[in-house]
Amino acid sequence: MGYQKTEILLLPWSTLFLADHCRGMAYPPYFAHGQLVFAKSKRKWRLFSTIKVVKKSPASIMKDWNNIGENTLSIPFPNKLCKKIDFFTLMRLGLVFDLTRNNRHFFNGIAFIATVFVQLSFSNLLATAQVRSLGLDVSAWQGNLSTNTWNALHNTNDRDFVFIRSSRGGTTGFYNQSDPNNNNNQNTLSQRYDDPYFVQNITRATAAGMFAGPYHFARPDIISSTQNSGGIANTGTDEANHFLQMAGAWMRPGYLLPVFDLEAGQSQRTASQLTQFSIDFSNRIQEVTGVRPQMYINGNYASYVQSSIVNAFPDLWIARWPNQSNPNSIPVQTANPNDSLSWLYGPWDNFGDPQPWAFWQYASTARLSGFNNGNSNLDVNVANGGIEFVKDKLVPALWTNDSDGQWTSLTNWNSGQTPVAPVQGPGQVARVGALTLPSVRLPGANDTVILDRPNASIDVTLSSGTHNIRKLFVRESLNMTGGSLNVGYVPSSDSTPVSAQFSAPVSITGNASLSAHTLLIDPFQTLTLAGASLSFERMELMPHGTAPAMIAVLGDVSFNPLTSGGGTIANVATPGLSSQIDLGGENRVFNIADGAANVDLSIEVPISNGSLTKTGLGTLSLSGINSFSGDAVVQQGVLSINIPSLADDANVSLSTGGILDLNFSGPPDMVSKLSIDGTTLPIGTWGSVGSGAQFTTPLITGTGLLEVTSTVSPGDFDGDGDVDGNDLTEWQAAYGNTAGADADQDGDSDGQDFLTWQRNYTGSNLLTTATAVPEPSAICLIGFALALMAGFRRS
Repeated sequence: MGYQKTEILLLPWSTLFLADHCRGMAYPPYFAHGQLVFAKSKRKWRLFSTIKVVKKSPASIMKDWNNIGENTLSIPFPNKLCKKIDFFTLMRLGLVFDLTRNNRHFFNGIAFIATVFVQLSFSNLLATAQVRSLGLDVSAWQGNLSTNTWNALHNTNDRDFVFIRSSRGGTTGFYNQSDPNNNNNQNTLSQRYDDPYFVQNITRATAAGMFAGPYHFARPDIISSTQNSGGIANTGTDEANHFLQMAGAWMRPGYLLPVFDLEAGQSQRTASQLTQFSIDFSNRIQEVTGVRPQMYINGNYASYVQSSIVNAFPDLWIARWPNQSNPNSIPVQTANPNDSLSWLYGPWDNFGDPQPWAFWQYASTARLSGFNNGNSNLDVNVANGGIEFVKDKLVPALWTNDSDGQWTSLTNWNSGQTPVAPVQGPGQVARVGALTLPSVRLPGANDTVILDRPNASIDVTLSSGTHNIRKLFVRESLNMTGGSLNVGYVPSSDSTPVSAQFSAPVSITGNASLSAHTLLIDPFQTLTLAGASLSFERMELMPHGTAPAMIAVLGDVSFNPLTSGGGTIANVATPGLSSQIDLGGENRVFNIADGAANVDLSIEVPISNGSLTKTGLGTLSLSGINSFSGDAVVQQGVLSINIPSLADDANVSLSTGGILDLNFSGPPDMVSKLSIDGTTLPIGTWGSVGSGAQFTTPLITGTGLLEVTSTVSPGDFDGDGDVDGNDLTEWQAAYGNTAGADADQDGDSDGQDFLTWQRNYTGSNLLTTATAVPEPSAICLIGFALALMAGFRRS
């Protein structure tokens, strides 16, 4: 077996950090260090879990492969997929969130990796490169930027995002930015500087349609011996407090993640000290806002700090200016910041990703027509992806309450908290422009919603209203009892392969509806549906050795195609027990709307524990490993069965207007009974017109056949071969309670089923306690009396 160097995929073990969440999965659970390595062999990708060096040559990997043998995890993998998988890629995919916190909903196992790259067709996404988004950064040095300027920068110069300075230094003292060397002896204490243009800039930038966020210029160069410092060195925590005072109101959904600008202090502090200063800053921002800030840094400082800084600043904004004299010549759509400086990223590329940057400041001398008619310099930036990538760098919508609550309560969200207005420090330059604060709101269309309270177990309820969000990550119980939740993100190559991920129980009941392009349900989790309406393109269920993902159907469900391609419910291609759909021991109605696709919903997981009634004009396909074995009722549209899996004792009922498509070949699928419009059909082989079967009907299509083995008369509720008084007793017990006497296959036991019993009464054993068989007129009287009883019961 041969290898190509480009076919080796490296994963640092620290990216997974599974803690105690493997939970018996059939994967190697714990390793102290090393890497996970994927390599292609015999047209499959295989997982190496005991490689203990950062990189290996193909020859040495071959050796390890031979030593490990077939005990490794085998995962089918698209042959065309060849991309490095690393810490930062996983973070961008939403698979790694914060390795420094104790997240009880963190991964359920290595199988999650396969979710990303196998079943979600992510290889196709990777093949489609996104146009990188362009941006800039500004401060008071750019002066008063008008509304027209911001509009031109966005609409004419195609700038999608901007970082805006809000502050410098700590919470005390004063700093004159025109006198950085303190020649006038005015710079004091922690040299606080409040940017007077910040509020106006961020208000106007967002109004122009740009994504904007604040940055803080750090001053770790101020130490106890600094002139006028009062013998007190600046601290990361104090500088974070200053940042929060001035820009905390904008560290919320709708704005880019805050930024820590590190370009001072290397001469005054050791690498360890500077690293700790930075980590303290990040810890304080996370403590208050729930998010980690981004890091702005150049190559010299990146190479100086220690690797422990990376977890505190997972998103890297790197400064590298390859051509200051002609910034327009820099191929920012294809080049990378380290093309001529391999050491540029410092510790950020120690985790397997050769290009860990999120944003690249590629010049400080750019001229854009929208700013001063192109006569002044600007700092310009490019994102490591398109607009969806940029949206991933927005502050997510976080649930902030450790108690149960309603989705619609503003106070439960970071977006609904009342913003605290910034207050200029003593002696600071007065703020320019009006003080306009962000509006409080519920999560919106550009928000990634994360339901996660690491130190609590809560239930979130959505009961009313229409809510449009971008992405959804559920790590606490979500109960949808009404209203609609629309998750708008469509997977792209520069962002996550899923629109929503359920890592906790979710129930959708009543008239609630959920729409999401691609939905993933983790092992150990159940999606409960009862009266729900769903729209999706793909719903992925994670198998597991003992507790695969499940869908529990406790009531009727409607499925509406989200796209022209229809929808699919399928297992992720990983080892373990298959996920399934549990019907709860009852007849469940699946209403499938008719869309543009030939198949509107394809179910590729087993359906068990109940019977299925197909309504709606769309097509429902039971395919793949589906092993539905219950009774099947087709009232409308098409039910397509792709493998002969119906149980030998199953009853199949068709109604005019419904089609049973037997989309398989080979021996007939044996069933107990076949009926059309309530009429039981004779024993024998049934198929489509022209199939050559013993019996044919236009309500059956496809190449497959049904072998009907018995005839059960309508009204024979106890299945003993006749319609008698015992069946009447069965109907009485089932009436209004269960579908146990459902003669017309409409999902309940009602008066129509009694009339069916009456029409098919065989004239024996009318009542088990009777000593004589009543005349037919007596039967009618009993039927009339029972109908009256039914009326009273219903009232």
